[in-house]
Amino acid sequence: MNLRLRFFIFTTALVILAGAVAWVPVRQLAENLIEQWAVRYAEKQVLYDKVRTLQPIIREITLSRQLANSSQLKEWARNPDDPELTRRAISEMENFRLNFSDQSYFVALLKSGRYYHNNSANEYAGKQYRYSLNPGTEAARWFYSIIRQQRDLHLNVNPDVNLGVTKLWIDVLMRDGDEVLGVVGTGLDLTEFIERVIKQVEPGITSLFVDHEGAIQAYRDQTMIDFSSVSQPAQRKTLDLLFDRPEDRKVMRDAMSQLESSDYRVISRFVEVKGKRFLSSVAYLPEVGWYEIVLMDLDVLLPLSSFSGILSVYLVVLVIALLFFHLALERYLLVPLAQLEQAMNQMSEGSYSPEQLPKGTRGEVARLIEHFRRMASSVTAAREELELKVLKRTEALDHLSKTDTLTELLNRRGMTERLEAEVSRGDRESRSFGIIWIDLDLFKQINDQHGHSVGDQALKAVARSIESVLRAYDCAARWGGDEFLVLIDTCDESLLNVVGERLRISVEQENHLFDNEGKRVQIQVSAGGYLANSGETLDAVLHKADQALYAAKHAGRNRFCSFSELPGSTHATPSTSAP
Repeated sequence: MNLRLRFFIFTTALVILAGAVAWVPVRQLAENLIEQWAVRYAEKQVLYDKVRTLQPIIREITLSRQLANSSQLKEWARNPDDPELTRRAISEMENFRLNFSDQSYFVALLKSGRYYHNNSANEYAGKQYRYSLNPGTEAARWFYSIIRQQRDLHLNVNPDVNLGVTKLWIDVLMRDGDEVLGVVGTGLDLTEFIERVIKQVEPGITSLFVDHEGAIQAYRDQTMIDFSSVSQPAQRKTLDLLFDRPEDRKVMRDAMSQLESSDYRVISRFVEVKGKRFLSSVAYLPEVGWYEIVLMDLDVLLPLSSFSGILSVYLVVLVIALLFFHLALERYLLVPLAQLEQAMNQMSEGSYSPEQLPKGTRGEVARLIEHFRRMASSVTAAREELELKVLKRTEALDHLSKTDTLTELLNRRGMTERLEAEVSRGDRESRSFGIIWIDLDLFKQINDQHGHSVGDQALKAVARSIESVLRAYDCAARWGGDEFLVLIDTCDESLLNVVGERLRISVEQENHLFDNEGKRVQIQVSAGGYLANSGETLDAVLHKADQALYAAKHAGRNRFCSFSELPGSTHATPSTSAP
């Protein structure tokens, strides 16, 4: 494909790209207009819903709180078996029943577990006590969940199996000071609530209500409602079911959190629902502790296709302009660039030489060719320099990744690699090596009494003592915190014991550690050793060394103990090293 054809394709792509770029601001402008309109609509919708439909709920909440604050109910809740208090309390509840919109109420007492209820038909007159709540039953889970959560108000869509009704329940805690005595409230018919609040006559607009956890409390599709959301422990029907993409779910959750902790009335975000683009407006209703979410179908409300006429005119003008532009480029640029392209191809194939560049060009193309000549020379030199720097940096990073910055010993990663190599070599050559696990005694006490800076100096002092004892081909590492690990190459049981005791003594004799007042700080270590043989795994070797260290700690600290000294060991048992 020659340069001319490529440039024609490029010009065509440029037209398409320009059209797409032009569509972006047009689309953004349309979205901004839609969003501004939608925010204002959502704010008015929320206020309208609050006056038209939520005000009755607020009224029911107010009455429920008054019932919960009734002194007669509180006295009765403390003495539920008193007949006179029961009679007065039922009379009080019946008075409130006539004021509730649904003319129904419920009262559940924590002390006795009794549940009282009457409905608008006064069906349970004289027998308001309906049943007892059992903590072990599914039907009573809502009650004990509300008690456990300690929230004064709950709005919950919950079917009552015993009463055979499904309602929007208003649950209010009955308290006496900080003590919870029970739960009282009333209910609203769910179907009536959805008809008045949720179902919209405007096309393209859908409303729903969710609680703090995102559980759907009211929605036109009742199969999506999260019944018993107060007590439901497992699968819940949340607003996540409405959104296909995880990022949209996160956007909605973030908006809910932001609304609750800020002064924003409404937050609007673009989301995707079932493959279609929606504007979602979220408003917090603190009076009921719910969020109202309004989903607006942009294709229905204000289709972006209405802006396509402007885009078409723009594209026609752009095509004509690009045609003249292409003719000019053909004459003044394409031919010289074709020659430069050939030189660049030769450079990519490794056969480039400066003599192959076109000659006799002028102006910008000539400067471009000269820049290419210099660039080719610089790239070759820079490649060689970069390869050298990468090699050095890789070596430095490898060293840093395997070295403890405080003690300059190997770190856990570096020592692990050495141990794995030693285990593999031991298996191949049937040779033994020694492991000594060291722990700085009373390190926490040093930090607490003298400060962490003295603690760091103590770790450095242990590292110096270890290095002073080891041979050049042995190695040591800071295994973590106040623990060190020593690898003794080509070792036997006798050498293991000698080195372990020397390490302990060397640390004990360290006399260059002083506190902030210039007083010498005494440090000691406990150490456990194990002679590893071929065929053993690294985990097994470390475990046995750790057992030996534990034995040294258990024997009183400041001592070295070999695994062979432990009861049940299969090794020979030398004498215990101790101060």
